[in-house]
This record gives sequence, structure tokens and C-alpha cells, in this order.
Amino acid sequence: MPGVSKTEQSQRTQRVLLDTARKLFAERGYGDTSTEEIVQQSNVTRGALYYHYHDKADIFRAVFEEVRLERVRFIMESIQATEGDIWQKFVGTGLEAFIKNIEDPVTQRIVFIDGPAVLGLAAVRDNAPGLVFLRNILTSFMDAGEIEQMPVDPLSAVLWAGFFEAGVYVAQADPDDTAQTREETINVILRILSGLRTAPQQETS
Repeated sequence: MPGVSKTEQSQRTQRVLLDTARKLFAERGYGDTSTEEIVQQSNVTRGALYYHYHDKADIFRAVFEEVRLERVRFIMESIQATEGDIWQKFVGTGLEAFIKNIEDPVTQRIVFIDGPAVLGLAAVRDNAPGLVFLRNILTSFMDAGEIEQMPVDPLSAVLWAGFFEAGVYVAQADPDDTAQTREETINVILRILSGLRTAPQQETS
């Protein structure tokens, strides 16, 4: 391509491969998507795919990492755009954004359904941006006196696992029961988080 360096062309090819793979994984799932389909719909050679990725699992991992990072950024941006006290911003707005993430079809399929099955739970947990973000939130709560001082790393790990499993639970729910499943899940998460507060705020009439 005239005027485009090899590096730029390589980056464009990689971007096309990722976008195509993401679309196919979201629509069909990992098991029903082949590398041949990714290559054909990307309009690149098979050699180009294997230059950037070792195999189908490798390109899925790249898509998975990209999607979950986008979802964490969505939560962060939602919180930053909200006014109110620290608890309302992080728990109220943050939880609402988290539920929207769960309901997103692409996130459901790639992160909560195929992610653990393809990559394994250990790989899903390693370097999870949501875990880092949650640790920062909990540290802010402790600094503000909202929750009791305790070791933040194990608390973050336990809560992150709960949030992730909540995502899996909602994503795999019967479509006819989605609304009820979502409502029950929200209520459970709120009760768990509220139980951590040192002095829960009482509503005034």
C-alpha cells in the first residue's frame, strides 16, 4: 500500500483480524468459529494470521483481553461522570455499569461464557484489570472510613471472584428469567457490599 510503512500495514492487519475474530466469537462462540473463517472474512492470508497469533486460542485471548479492558473502562468512565458521595459513585453507579456490561451480548459470550472455558479460570484471573480497579476502590473506601480496615488483597480477590461469578450466572440464565436473575443478583451484591460498611447510612424521611 503506497505511503504506508510495513509497521503500519502490520498493525492494520492485526486490527482487522481482531475485529473479525471478535465479531465471529461473539456471534457464533469460540467452538463454532474456525481460523479459516477469520482469515477469509478478514481478507488476509493464513500466514498473516499466524504471524500475529499462534492459533485460534491465542487470537481469542487477545480479543478477550481487549473486551474486558473496554468493560472496565466503561465502569470507570461511568463513575467519573457521576456526582455524589464516594459510596454512591462506586457502588450505585459502578454496580449499574457492571450490570450493563453483563447484559452486553459480546461481553456475555466472550468474557463470561467462553472466557473461562477456553482460557481457564487461572488465566482469566491473572492480570485482570477489574481486580486492579476493585482493589483501588476498596482502598479508597478504607481511606474514607466507609469500610473496616482489613487486608485489601484477599478482600479484592474474594469480591472479584464474586463479581465474576455473578457475571457468569446472569450470562447463563434462561432468557425468560433474565430480569429476575439480574434483580436478584444486584440485591445479593448490594447486601454483601453493605455488610462491609462501618456505619451504613440510614435513609431519612
